[in-house]
Amino acid sequence: MVRQSASVIRGIGIAFIIVQVAIWRSFYEADPWRLAGPVAAVLWAVAVVIYLRRRWPMWPLVCLDSGIYLTLALSAGWCVPPATRGGAASWLFIAMASNLIVPAWFAPTAVSVLLALASGTAYWAGAAATPAAGSPGNSPAAAGGLLLATAAIHWFGRRMLDGQASRADAALAQADRDSREHFVVLSRNIERREHERLLHDTVLNTLTALARAGGGGAAEVVGRCRHDVALMEHMLTDSGETNAAAGRLYGGLLIGIEAVAAEMRTRGLTVHVEVADGIPAGTGGTGGTGENGAPLGSSGAPDVPVPVAAAITHATREALANVAAHAGTGEAWVTVSPAASPGDSAAPRGVRVTVRDAGTGFDPARLDPARLGVRRSIAERLADWGGRASIWSAPGDGTVVCVCWPASAHPGRAAIAAVAGRTADHVGLPW
Repeated sequence: MVRQSASVIRGIGIAFIIVQVAIWRSFYEADPWRLAGPVAAVLWAVAVVIYLRRRWPMWPLVCLDSGIYLTLALSAGWCVPPATRGGAASWLFIAMASNLIVPAWFAPTAVSVLLALASGTAYWAGAAATPAAGSPGNSPAAAGGLLLATAAIHWFGRRMLDGQASRADAALAQADRDSREHFVVLSRNIERREHERLLHDTVLNTLTALARAGGGGAAEVVGRCRHDVALMEHMLTDSGETNAAAGRLYGGLLIGIEAVAAEMRTRGLTVHVEVADGIPAGTGGTGGTGENGAPLGSSGAPDVPVPVAAAITHATREALANVAAHAGTGEAWVTVSPAASPGDSAAPRGVRVTVRDAGTGFDPARLDPARLGVRRSIAERLADWGGRASIWSAPGDGTVVCVCWPASAHPGRAAIAAVAGRTADHVGLPW
């Protein structure tokens, strides 16, 4: 912005010099060598304007720029008409005034002060040293003082903007520090919320199932407890190896869903897992590849970040646990498919996992708000990572739970917004 302003002011100075030469044509026609002064001023000003349009000037160039005009000021006796010599209406005064913005804004403070003093002194000395000092109304001292005042205005303007910029930088740095602190707090809240959900999905579900089954066999109890402990240790330990799953089909999502399906099968629930193209991903928890060894459904499958895949896997586990506990049926279907863009069904823009059963169903409007499994383990878990969860059910018609994550969602930002309480209206659930 300053470079543009300086180049515009220099352009105005160039136009004024040309007009002055045209007005005092007779003075320059009497001795063509007198044109050397204004011509040199115009050519140098044009070069400076071109330079300012391209880059920020360094202080040696600023000193050279001022030196050109100091030389012209000391030579005012032969290149400035006597009627304007030493006054504030001469082309030399305007040229020097337009030059002062460069040292004031682009040179160190000490250098700009020295150049401003030298400009005012040189203009006064060049006019005062001429035998014919010009018309009686011209005052070289007043013109030199006016040049110093112009330089002072530029200098104070620079100091004011520098102060505002420093305060803005300090405020920005403080805002960045506050943002980092808030991010740490929110990250801890996200971790705490996930641990609470995991406690519900493991220990509480296991205890509830055992209570309803009247205790169960010792082997079953031991097996379920070992599974819960292993899952909690996995979630609470940051091994750094989870990123390796990101390169697998759906970012490793199918691996987690197959593991969940295998777990639920050990509990007596028959789970059918299908991928987007409709080919079963496996019936025993070890499938997921075709005859040629390629991952099933890999055509057009989106990449799912590891934390998002984990959230969808846990939500799927909770949905299947609800089927086993409440649906009154021993069979469920899990479908994994790309979520198409709203305007182009052929362009995968995310992933959708659907869990459905043909059980007794229920009325979603009468769902107990205290049910943490639906609200926290499914709905809020997906909302934390930018996803959505929806449920359809009716008495006697089974239940369909759908979780969807759009690829356009930013997992980190969504998690922060969710913890801050800004995504409550994006869950899209009646509870």
